[in-house]
Amino acid sequence: MLSYLSVRLGYLRARLGGQQPREAGVTAVEYALMVAIIALLMVAGFYALFNAVQTKYVDVGNCIATEPAPQDCSPTATT
Repeated sequence: MLSYLSVRLGYLRARLGGQQPREAGVTAVEYALMVAIIALLMVAGFYALFNAVQTKYVDVGNCIATEPAPQDCSPTATT
């Protein structure tokens, strides 16, 4: 009798457990969206950083290339 109840309880758990909504797919989609947004922000940040560094290199190159140093090429005084 106990074996019969155990089997019946297992069957009911399996049947009722299948009725619950599956949230594994939802969380996977949420994680994928978070990873995509983070990757997009990182690409935008690296692009902005690249442009800033490239501008600085061009400015330094222009200051070095000109024989008499222009006024804007002089280093700022730091105290």
